[in-house]
Amino acid sequence: MNKNIAKVEASTAVSTITTADLDYLQSMAGRGTEQIATKDMSIPFLRILAQLSPQVNKRDGAYVEGAEAGFIYNTASNEAYNGEKGVEVIPCYYSSRIIEWKPREKGGGFVTSHHYDDKLLLKCNRDDRGNMVYVNGNYLVETMQFFVLLLHEDGPQPCLITMSSSQLKKGKRWNTTIKNQLMKGSDGKMFTLAMFATKYLLRTVPEQNDKGTWFSWDISKIGRVDDRDLTDMASGFNETVSSGDIVVKENDNTDHAEEVRARTLADDVL
Repeated sequence: MNKNIAKVEASTAVSTITTADLDYLQSMAGRGTEQIATKDMSIPFLRILAQLSPQVNKRDGAYVEGAEAGFIYNTASNEAYNGEKGVEVIPCYYSSRIIEWKPREKGGGFVTSHHYDDKLLLKCNRDDRGNMVYVNGNYLVETMQFFVLLLHEDGPQPCLITMSSSQLKKGKRWNTTIKNQLMKGSDGKMFTLAMFATKYLLRTVPEQNDKGTWFSWDISKIGRVDDRDLTDMASGFNETVSSGDIVVKENDNTDHAEEVRARTLADDVL
């Protein structure tokens, strides 16, 4: 078991499988899943657990054994990874969105996801907590979306990492690093590598200012992806996202919602 994982929900024990059994299973590959389209699935979020996240509260039904503030949480598998050790990912696609949230006093919750448009933000005013308040009273949050393959011990898993508020600068630095991955071609000309040609280590680090403390992303390059099958999988994920087939259910990103509802950190920190 990966020591980075605080808890893994397992329904079956791992056992040795014979070649004959493997061939038998492979002969029935995909049966029963024919009608499950991409639109019928939701993509997991990878997010940083905070002090108030239910996954770190032993009295909460959502508690994950061993999880602490600063751990990285997988919303689909209910796993929490040690933030100091981090997780390896391959970024596959990037998009910039403006997420609209309803204030807590109006019931709270996700409203819609807008394509990035400066004109929307120009219609906002900042409240005393630094939130961008739209003309209809809802919050608008500039959000960077990184679609990644999480290099999990059970195999690569498509996931989504969102960055907003104090994390925006981290996301911009990551994008700068990605754009600067260059290589000389056989014709002697330099070219920019595909986003998914490089893998990265994502860890978390504590941050603070005069308004509080929190955990932030720390991103470092590991090196080239040297597995052709893995590259092909990342390329396929890139194509699926860019085609619009991936459904992002922002209401699953509960940590993001809580940040909007009760944020006390200024946008210009770091």
